[in-house]
Amino acid sequence: MSYKNEYIKARKRKIVILLALIVFLSLPASAGLTAVTSGPQTIAKADTVMLTGTDALNGSVTLWIVGRNYFDTKTATPDKKGNYTFVIKPEESNKFSSGEYAFLIQDPGADKIFEIAPLLWSDGIRIADQGKAITNIGQKSSFSADIGPVAATILNISGQTGVDDIFTPYYFYVEEPYMRFNRVSESDSGKLPDQTTGEAILITGITNVGPENLLQVEIRNATSSDLITSQTIPVESGTNTNQWTYSLDAPGLPAGSYIVTISEQKYTTTGNASALLTILEYRIAGTTTFSSLQPELPAGGETLYGVILPLIISFAALVIIGIIMLVSLRK
Repeated sequence: MSYKNEYIKARKRKIVILLALIVFLSLPASAGLTAVTSGPQTIAKADTVMLTGTDALNGSVTLWIVGRNYFDTKTATPDKKGNYTFVIKPEESNKFSSGEYAFLIQDPGADKIFEIAPLLWSDGIRIADQGKAITNIGQKSSFSADIGPVAATILNISGQTGVDDIFTPYYFYVEEPYMRFNRVSESDSGKLPDQTTGEAILITGITNVGPENLLQVEIRNATSSDLITSQTIPVESGTNTNQWTYSLDAPGLPAGSYIVTISEQKYTTTGNASALLTILEYRIAGTTTFSSLQPELPAGGETLYGVILPLIISFAALVIIGIIMLVSLRK
């Protein structure tokens, strides 16, 4: 009898697992997403943002962008394989404010109809279920840097009974563009380590702007502000933050003080940084003249040569006079 009971229980477990699997497989697929942003989880203002999704097999896909003082929606039509792309151009991301932004991907579900949609009213943004307003999330001007509560309200409404829309949230932090120098002086963050004439110059730093950007490096005379040299350099993608490198081959720069400025070309309100660079003359240790690289004399050498050299000259003169006199006598 016990074997029969165990058999019945095992069959019931299999049936429950099978039913759960059927329910799971019958759920509409949620669209996957790959984000190409300025850096890991970071968007610098005025940078291009690209969101590429897959497995969107239920028709159009809507992107909700909710952030500090910002709200917008965009719709994309996937191809036959369910691939789609949203591109946020620099002129759009330039309108973002610093803070956390929620990017909500909305899949219409198996019925291929969007139940949840925003209604833009004069007193705020209402979230509607099949045209019926459910809640008012307020005006976008009231959205703070912590967008979590607003995004949570939208996501909670999508979980109502009878709604098969699928929202997949992604979160990014929007930052003002910045440039920073590596190896600045410990006592003065605006001063680079001194370098020497005749040597190549290498200056490096970090930035939060994306690798699609070009940076402009200018070196000006610190006193007259005259432009000495200028160069465009790329942004190099990094693990935690992006990098930049500027180099100037030997002989580098003449001795003097210079202002080095690096800036991001399309957005210059905050996307720049400057630092003082001092180029020193190459000098022999213990002297105040340029290095004509004269050989050093041994200790006491000046006194030694000052005595011996006149003696050598006098001896040579006497030898010459003696030779002349000897020749005259033979004649």
